[in-house]
Amino acid sequence: MIQPSKELMQRIIDLARAKYQEGGHAVAALIVKDGEVIAEAFTSVRRDLDPTAHAEINVIRLAAQKLQSTKLKGCYLYTTYEPCPMCASSCIWARLEGIVYGASREDRTDESKWRVMIPAANVIAAGDPKLELYPEFMREECKPLLSLSAKIF
Repeated sequence: MIQPSKELMQRIIDLARAKYQEGGHAVAALIVKDGEVIAEAFTSVRRDLDPTAHAEINVIRLAAQKLQSTKLKGCYLYTTYEPCPMCASSCIWARLEGIVYGASREDRTDESKWRVMIPAANVIAAGDPKLELYPEFMREECKPLLSLSAKIF
């Protein structure tokens, strides 16, 4: 499968909207391997009372369980929002092949400020293995989700 995929990004945009309607954050992620979606998740910080329960962390945990491995080689993570430093580092630790993200930290609203302003590209560049990075894919479609997320903080 060639990355990035509009179909996969649209899938998590739809998931993010659905989870927002259920009272969650409007951020979602999935992991795909060989064209098959291995796992999908959303940000559940408030629901789980866990500040690390970002969509990217949640989906990595699910994929590792499904594949019964801490090494997610050959897998790509899709997320509606640029991964924070914690999430980008987790992608390196999981040995993903790459990350595809929509809206960027520059798109954040006053209500949805980042707490650590280190770009995902900088984290990826400092890590090993070097992951493929597909920034701002379907950015315009993902940007409205940030306004939704800001309403629940």
